Amino acid sequence: MNNTILPPGYNVFQSIGRTLKQIKDPIGTMEESMRIYNGTYTVNLGLKRLIATQNPGFIEHVLRVNQRNYFKSEMLTEHLGRFLGKGLLTSNGDYWLRQRRLIQPGFHIDRLKDLYLIMKRTIDEFLSKMQTGLNVDVYPLMHSLAFELVINTLFNVTIPGQVRKQLSTFITETQGFVMKDIRQPHKSWWFRLNGELKKNLIYAQEVRTIIKNMIDQRMAAGRQFNDLLDMLLDARYEDSGLGMQEEQIIDEILVLLIAGHETTANALSFTLYLLANHQHELERLRETTKNVGFHESIKNANILAAINESMRLYPPAWISDRVAVDDDVYDQFKIPKDTIIAVFYYGLHRDPRYWNNPLEFKPGRFLNAATEKDKIRAFYPFGSGPRLCIGNNFALAEMTLFLHSFIHMFDIWATGQTPQLKPLVTLRPDRVLLKIKSRE
Repeated sequence: MNNTILPPGYNVFQSIGRTLKQIKDPIGTMEESMRIYNGTYTVNLGLKRLIATQNPGFIEHVLRVNQRNYFKSEMLTEHLGRFLGKGLLTSNGDYWLRQRRLIQPGFHIDRLKDLYLIMKRTIDEFLSKMQTGLNVDVYPLMHSLAFELVINTLFNVTIPGQVRKQLSTFITETQGFVMKDIRQPHKSWWFRLNGELKKNLIYAQEVRTIIKNMIDQRMAAGRQFNDLLDMLLDARYEDSGLGMQEEQIIDEILVLLIAGHETTANALSFTLYLLANHQHELERLRETTKNVGFHESIKNANILAAINESMRLYPPAWISDRVAVDDDVYDQFKIPKDTIIAVFYYGLHRDPRYWNNPLEFKPGRFLNAATEKDKIRAFYPFGSGPRLCIGNNFALAEMTLFLHSFIHMFDIWATGQTPQLKPLVTLRPDRVLLKIKSRE
């Protein structure tokens, strides 16, 4: 593209310095640059350019208005795809679109009703053994719950403890390695040499074998289990009437394990932290939901408001990226082909231009109809456009069911500890220490 006009930003030497700084503090470094450059800036990567933005108009252009021109970048599709295969999270183009059309009906809110009882049973069993005390770290507990929820809804059968442990270890280890590999590309040779890459590839293959065996057992059973595996096995392409190949099903299950596990654990951990630190909001939520039934809690506006406000402050998907397939134009900017666009949701969700008192935890802002326009423009807990997270209804159902049951069974208080943020593929807390006591 001639006469290219990119957003202001850093030259190649400055970009090297920013990259090194960002490895240590990704969010803080981006926040600083967003303040300097008013929400959008360019990083010079030598042969390529990266534009980082928290401008909602630019974000909508990339994710929705001209989404056909923007694919997910190799940073995710290739690095994560080595371990997960070619599922919805790691594919682009016609293949992704065909898979999305195939799977999306199974995640419609009306189709998820068969899973609610599985979710409720899992949550009830978890809460019956809930740890209480003065300094309980709820993050590993939410991690464990989210894992049980995704496993039980995927496979509505009894799974041996050792197999569950293998699947959980794979999720944790893979995400950690992928982010380390992305942030430290200069060490890729070392990860190959020291065997770390090979170790994670072996993990992935072992997990694929586990899932293949579970699919084989399901096919041999010859009956329905009303879970997500049934949905994947029963899905049929409109053009051929055929189902997915076994390897495709395994790819999609691996995506659900990674995406459906981490985001829920993180969101619930931060929600409990915020409610514990805002007792008036916690008591108001209890009061407004004390007569709400099991099924009604899934769509309860007050519970959803608390979760949405938590995801505004601590979005599990804190950043995403796209790459321009062809030259494009947005506003006064000309965007060359192959430019990487980094969408900084964390920054947008805290931007005072779009949110009043943006650092305050105020669930009521999601109950105020006057803010609806702003919410749509500046709130992306599950992305936007055709690549909106396919499991958004599933995740919200899990979280609302849990939160409703938890707050009526337990009291929680802050301990003075502030979670340190760990921005990996998703935004994790290092730990969340709360005082927990049974209300019975």
